[in-house]
Amino acid sequence: MRWPWTPRRSGHRLVLRRVGAQHAFVLTDGENEPQRLLRWGLLPEARPVPAGEAIALLDPAEYQILKVDTPNVPHEELKAAARWQIKEMVDVDVAELTLDVMHVGGDVDRPQRHLFVVAARNSAIKALTTGAASVNDQVAIVDIWETALRNLLSRQARADDLATRASAAVLIDTQHCILVVGSGDELFYTRRLEGDPKLLARARGEQAEGPASDLPLGFEYQPGGAFDGGGNSQESPLVVELQRSIDVWERSWPELPLARLYVITAEHGPEVAALIQRELGQRTVALDPLAAFGPEAPAPEGHAAQALAACIPLLGAALRSETRQL
Repeated sequence: MRWPWTPRRSGHRLVLRRVGAQHAFVLTDGENEPQRLLRWGLLPEARPVPAGEAIALLDPAEYQILKVDTPNVPHEELKAAARWQIKEMVDVDVAELTLDVMHVGGDVDRPQRHLFVVAARNSAIKALTTGAASVNDQVAIVDIWETALRNLLSRQARADDLATRASAAVLIDTQHCILVVGSGDELFYTRRLEGDPKLLARARGEQAEGPASDLPLGFEYQPGGAFDGGGNSQESPLVVELQRSIDVWERSWPELPLARLYVITAEHGPEVAALIQRELGQRTVALDPLAAFGPEAPAPEGHAAQALAACIPLLGAALRSETRQL
């Protein structure tokens, strides 16, 4: 079947992933700035979706992202050199892995530069692309969550006039909690954190806590203990790990103090952001992943909240501008 809006040589971009037995997808026009969101959702079974470019997204369990010193080799030999560097960092034969590399911070000038090395099992990539063929047989690009979140972060930072400063985004859902820090459209830092269902429950008002005092909303990071949140609840493990990550960031990149932390979640984003801000003492706001695609996003196909949770990383991957393929 040919969709009425699809030209013979489509410039549309399709991003997809499997979520258990279901299939999540995002289709954009892939040309305009900002891109327009044409269709998206979470479906119980795969259905063909024509597009000129198709991207499949690996789930975090299917790959590792490692940081190594940049080897002193020509650019075209970086991946081969990185393969040797990560031999002792992975639990499988490196021959069973597909690698891609990118410089930490892009072309930022530092005495010691580092690489992010993305290592995915060949079998995982084959299974992903084979499964995606039932939706679109033109899948040529495999992407990951960290770069997808960086894309959402970069777009929002530009909208908030923070593009030249460092900002962070933390994705929180029932299975994943991923932090990224970026500046100038580049990924500088990423970490997978322990989730905290109690934090989400408190943000939704399902757990009682004392009244919170208003906090100053300065851009710069301030230690979490500098403010009294007014509640008697136990310290959130997620907030503790965010605090540690920010401390590591500020020691590693003192010239780029963190301007803002964005929270990306399918439901109750403003409430979760307010709770994290109160406990962390860091300027924190909710990020709407649909806002990058203009003010009139179509309704999702499938259950709305479940579709948004499944499609958040796909929306980020749809903003991809790299030409490198994993």
